Amino acid sequence: MGLFFTFIQVISFFVGLVGTTIIFIGAILGVYKYILPQYDIQTVRLTIGTHIILGLDFMVGKDIIDTMLLDGILNEKRFWMDLAGLFTVVLIRIVLTHFTSKEIRDLEKNKCTIKA
Repeated sequence: MGLFFTFIQVISFFVGLVGTTIIFIGAILGVYKYILPQYDIQTVRLTIGTHIILGLDFMVGKDIIDTMLLDGILNEKRFWMDLAGLFTVVLIRIVLTHFTSKEIRDLEKNKCTIKA
């Protein structure tokens, strides 16, 4: 049983690491594009926003793994509190993704009309 939990913890760690790395890369690309004169602010915001959304998807996946598999099996009393916390994080993430996606669509639409 111990090897299984260690394996799940390693998987969870790497899923979280992928999410963090994606957000970090998006921030670096955003700063890079912000510094260069050929990119406008909409391009910078589009780059950062898309990376944040993708990174948050991975971070939520990590939270689900941690809560459902690890806490649910190892610590049943804490499971319900962690599940409520996970529900709150997922709800906030859904709202954040909705508005960020809407802004990204608007930025893409405005960028297409500006080029045309």
